[in-house]
Amino acid sequence: MFIAGIDPGPMVGAVLIRPTRPTETLEIAQVTPGSLRMLLDEWHAWFKLTALAAERFVVGPRAGRSRTPSGGAAARTVLGDLEAWADSLGIDFVLRSASEVKPWATDARLAAAGLLEPTTGMRHARDGARHALFCACKTYGLPDPLSARAGAR
Repeated sequence: MFIAGIDPGPMVGAVLIRPTRPTETLEIAQVTPGSLRMLLDEWHAWFKLTALAAERFVVGPRAGRSRTPSGGAAARTVLGDLEAWADSLGIDFVLRSASEVKPWATDARLAAAGLLEPTTGMRHARDGARHALFCACKTYGLPDPLSARAGAR
């Protein structure tokens, strides 16, 4: 099982994980929207992605205060492209809002899963990692990295 977590926008964060092997992060990237498709094609060719977990763009007060007003448009474009790409290949496409994922996918969980340190200085990739980890646990039933079942103390 391979899951790519995506944080869409003018700078796209992408993380590829194999949740059946805890602490094994396969790939981490921050790319422009124009490079994302090439990156995902490469990942899928090598790893045969199971799912693409992305952050749903939600129009709200924070979106209006964004440093880059075009960021929302970029995020929506990326999400449309991702959905079409995943659908064409039969890859599960899972969208969740940041408000659903971030309270659960804390830095402590990312650290336990081996995703915190590799994403240092890459905030968009780190958010992609949050979505990949959440998807692995909540959609595919893998153990919470902080649980005793996953080996946490």
